[in-house]
Amino acid sequence: MAFPPEAVRIAGFTLRQVTSSIRTQSPYSFAQTAYDFMGGTWAAELTLAAFDARESAAISAWLAGLNGPAGRFELDMEAMDYEGPQGTITADPVVAVAASARAQTLVLQLATAADTIVAGDYLTLDGHLHIVTGAEAPTAAFRQTLTLWPRLRAPVAAGDPVALRAPYGSWALAGPETALAVSQARLRTRTLQLVEAL
Repeated sequence: MAFPPEAVRIAGFTLRQVTSSIRTQSPYSFAQTAYDFMGGTWAAELTLAAFDARESAAISAWLAGLNGPAGRFELDMEAMDYEGPQGTITADPVVAVAASARAQTLVLQLATAADTIVAGDYLTLDGHLHIVTGAEAPTAAFRQTLTLWPRLRAPVAAGDPVALRAPYGSWALAGPETALAVSQARLRTRTLQLVEAL
């Protein structure tokens, strides 16, 4: 996985959930209609800070190596102060039942009877970040059915690994340019617009 190098210090991270739904109102009445195109994606704003010129140059080299929006990289959820999972997890689960792309529910095989996943936990499947929006109670066979957002990006098969104890997302730059800002006090920062790399 292409995680940022050590010199990349994250000063701020703003995670946004972007849906492809819209609510419109009739021009002839107060009637409103919500259209849901069954899509959703992550977007983020990342602020990087460098303590000295050497770190700033390392960040510049890393950003140039991404090749603009064509490149992709992984970012731990620790960047946004996530200390999950909120449930009790002794080991990362695996997919218990195959699911197709765009599915919203997923059945996981937990490691022990004490394990449980709760709404608000993040997990990673095939490099893509998801948040649990609903979780049924685990069965006697240690299986748990979850509702996820966004929908699955690709089909999953039974036995596929799930990163739950250390979730991460795949990201790409949203625009073609990056810029360095240096204040009079020699504080070096960059703010980048990111989108989920699909």
